[in-house]
Amino acid sequence: MLRAVARCCGHWPPGAAAADGMLWQTELRPHAAGEFSMAAAQANLAMEDQAQVLASPAATLVGVYDGHGGGAGSSPMSNVRHLSLFLSGSLPFLRFEKEQGGMSTEVIRRAFGAAEEEFLQQVRQAWRQRPKMAAVGSCCLLGAISGDTLYVANLGDSRAVLGRRVVGGGVAVAERLTDEHNAASEEVRRELTALNPDDAQIVVHARGAWRVKGIIQVSRTIGDVYLKKQEYSMDPVFRNVGPPIPLKRPALSAEPSIQVRKLKPNDLFLIFASDGLWEHLSDDAAVQIVFKNPRTGIANRLVKAALKEATRKREVSFRDLKTIEKGVRRHFHDDISVIVVYLDRHRGRRHTRVVDSSSNCTNAPVDIYSSNSGQSVETLQAHRGSGW
Repeated sequence: MLRAVARCCGHWPPGAAAADGMLWQTELRPHAAGEFSMAAAQANLAMEDQAQVLASPAATLVGVYDGHGGGAGSSPMSNVRHLSLFLSGSLPFLRFEKEQGGMSTEVIRRAFGAAEEEFLQQVRQAWRQRPKMAAVGSCCLLGAISGDTLYVANLGDSRAVLGRRVVGGGVAVAERLTDEHNAASEEVRRELTALNPDDAQIVVHARGAWRVKGIIQVSRTIGDVYLKKQEYSMDPVFRNVGPPIPLKRPALSAEPSIQVRKLKPNDLFLIFASDGLWEHLSDDAAVQIVFKNPRTGIANRLVKAALKEATRKREVSFRDLKTIEKGVRRHFHDDISVIVVYLDRHRGRRHTRVVDSSSNCTNAPVDIYSSNSGQSVETLQAHRGSGW
């Protein structure tokens, strides 16, 4: 059936190679500790992933935001996109870092807490006119390199993986740096059950997966107000969006998991990506691709490797996948965002390009399809702006 869908959605001339209008990448760019590469693939009708890198002489900040809850047929400025862009522009790391005299776990926690509270305020103001705002949320993955210290914080199931050279050998191994908050994990299910001993429906197996309240797979997010505050899920206004959901306490959390480590000479690179990549590539497979291939276009190489694996599982050719339209393409893979950050300074490698004395922010397009087809002015904003 999926092969037939691929054929029906195709528009390429017979015998011609099809370009993939759902892919985006940027050239290799410098940051304070080396170079980075970014790429993304769109599958949903409205792109629900957003990604960015802020490179300054003092620190490198990386963000991957995987939104959900926009619903089919969302407008170009969907609620999910609104939250993702809100996060990419509002996580106030630099303000808190300045106040605290440097990066720390407390700075990160305060930034996550402020983003959650600020989005809640926006929901309060707009939700009577736009009740779907209460059902919008986003996973959030942040990385910060400050001096020789790496901070990684996350909510949800995006993932950061370190590629590390084995001492005395030309081999790289993968080290996962994030805890994933997904009910597919038995540990997460135990945690939710322990926090909600009087709620037999806190985790339910529904539609082929374990889900919090039978609805959502991730257990920690920014947003999803209706699963955190009962006054929204039980309000008659919300019944236009979904059934009432009685809560004795918040079903989801906005408390990030934070890892801190000192970077070492054998640490080669970091891979930050939304779960769309990790659904199809293992940690080790991704690390080997980066380790064994040239830097230029490396993030795009990871995206294409995931897409080829997705087509293999669905028994559809990669050529056919390139022609499938957004929305329909979600049946084959999710939106994918990937950032590869090389750690040259921490392993004594000289890199010729240097970061400008000011902060430079690189964002993935708001909508890849529109960016490639020249249909939207929004994408101009995606490549500019200070962010953070």
